[in-house]
Amino acid sequence: MRRIFLVFFALAALVGAVLALIGRLIARRENVNWRDASLPGQIADVDGAGIHYLERGSGPAIVLIHGFGGHTFSFRHIVPSLAVDHRVVAVDLMGFGYSERPANADYSLTAQAHRVLKLMDILGIERAAALGHSMGGEVVMRMASIAPERVGRLILAASVSGDRPPTLPTTPLIKPLLPAMVRLTSRLMLRRSVYDRSFITPEIREGYAAPTRIRGSVDGLYQMLRDGRKDKKIDFSRITQPVLVLWAAGEKLVPGWGLGRIQKRLPQAEVVVVSEAGHLLLEERPEECNAAVRRFLEVVPSRESIAPVDGSPVAG
Repeated sequence: MRRIFLVFFALAALVGAVLALIGRLIARRENVNWRDASLPGQIADVDGAGIHYLERGSGPAIVLIHGFGGHTFSFRHIVPSLAVDHRVVAVDLMGFGYSERPANADYSLTAQAHRVLKLMDILGIERAAALGHSMGGEVVMRMASIAPERVGRLILAASVSGDRPPTLPTTPLIKPLLPAMVRLTSRLMLRRSVYDRSFITPEIREGYAAPTRIRGSVDGLYQMLRDGRKDKKIDFSRITQPVLVLWAAGEKLVPGWGLGRIQKRLPQAEVVVVSEAGHLLLEERPEECNAAVRRFLEVVPSRESIAPVDGSPVAG
């Protein structure tokens, strides 16, 4: 028994050492200083942290919040459509995209929600619709719960439900392993994020990969995993605004029970199911998603409705 334990321990130590070595090699890809990065948008100082945002158009304001591993690139199709008659602000959350990755900051989703609200203050936006994709959906729901008077309508695209999934304790011991873990899982997750894998072109891979070369990206990821354990439950009773849920028929990343949880907690939600789309539905089926968002922004839904898989709302 002792020999088996020693062999197991030695193998575990070897695997850990190999992963740590791979992690250090991958971490060398972080070869861009944040201040030297080529920015698609602008930077605002929010409580001492540089937050990157992209602003287009004029009219009623709508704020766009990306998901885990995403950034303003995720909204490249929806921004031009909405900017025709809206003031569109797509935000990179702290630690993601082209926003700063400060050490020892609060990376919890509650803190991220507060930063977006403060960015709205800086930009002179008193009230806005808010669209969140995946993890960004939880940020949007937290914004609406924290300051319901600031968020007029919510759009949840392939959103998480706001539940706290079980996680392993975050200790400094796992930090050296994160680069390897991210590299090993990122391509798999990207493939599972779409209905048609041919959609993932080299250009799209590069669009998502480019900001990960900014120094501090892995450190920011570690801090987010650490600080996420501080988030308290969302007070859904404070979210009474109209809600649109965009859900992909081919969703493979967010469990289906999450949609049921959202519908139960936000009974006013209108649900549109988009066919032949995966988790990246805003990118894979932009015309259908843009049309649903525009309909929702123009007309306040009177009741919850479920749409068929062609993306059109149910009559009646």
